Amino acid sequence: MATKSSLEDEEKEYFEKCIRSFRFYRKHALENLHKNIKDFRALPPSHQSMLRGFMDRQAKIKHCIEMNFMFILHMLDDVHDIFKPEEEKQSENSSDASDSDVNSFNGEPHVGGVSGEGLSQGDLDRVYTTIRQFVRDWSSEGRGERDKCYLPIINAVCNRYRDPTGISILVPGAGLGRLAFEFASRGYNCEGNEFSIFMLIGSNFVLNKTDSVSFEIYPWSTCTTNNVTHADRIRSVNIPDIDTTQIPETAQFGMCAGDFTEVYARDTDRFDVVAASFFLDTAHNIIEYIELIYKMLKPGGHLISLGPLLYHYAGMPNQPSLEIPWRMFYQ
Repeated sequence: MATKSSLEDEEKEYFEKCIRSFRFYRKHALENLHKNIKDFRALPPSHQSMLRGFMDRQAKIKHCIEMNFMFILHMLDDVHDIFKPEEEKQSENSSDASDSDVNSFNGEPHVGGVSGEGLSQGDLDRVYTTIRQFVRDWSSEGRGERDKCYLPIINAVCNRYRDPTGISILVPGAGLGRLAFEFASRGYNCEGNEFSIFMLIGSNFVLNKTDSVSFEIYPWSTCTTNNVTHADRIRSVNIPDIDTTQIPETAQFGMCAGDFTEVYARDTDRFDVVAASFFLDTAHNIIEYIELIYKMLKPGGHLISLGPLLYHYAGMPNQPSLEIPWRMFYQ
């Protein structure tokens, strides 16, 4: 059995790995870009001539990658404070290695000795996924998708609890924190829970570091498939689309890191609502989720859920996965 100290060491090691994954974004993205250029130059001259402006377009994509990397460096600034108590943050005058990397948002990034050693393709994919997730959760372009995923949940809660005073809501699988923020901005006490360190780093930045500042990112600059035109790749979005400081003083709002079944295992009668968006099917055992939610809800509380039953672990070797139809566990 692993000791507490060994588990803490593993968690710290993984946290540092996530940070290194973000820092490796620029090098990884540029390596893929250079491969595309190399493949282009290997084409017969007659074929190259059909792709007019190809090299100019690659230069624009490189600019987009550089801008994304500067955004990442801003996101990583003071990232080691993310799990520190607020009073500890205020008492420290800490300096992080990332400080030297951030000159200005329009400046040239200093990469230094960034290494991809020990990083998997999955680690880098999570970096790209996090950047693209900002579009749905924190840009005006993502409002249509947000409205489909979040509004039915928000409306269901607001219709049942018209006075938010003292109403406590848990949002499991909170991702970058937009749904939890929407409840808090309406005056509800809300806690978001998220397992992914990548998402927690992103939500910490957008909820605590942006204030009224807007950042321009290029989420699709590294996407080489399913593009109609080149403009699709270099299209930018601005995030966040709302001032994240606009939360009523009466509302309590926070994010909690960790595995849902472990973090809330001892909670009983704590929340009025568990508001789940595309979450229930992330369970190894969905019955365990439902039992835990029932236990943590106050008498008369509600589970309000929207999402499919795709079952995250379905078909994965060596991963337990209970895959049952809705009616079976709904009963």
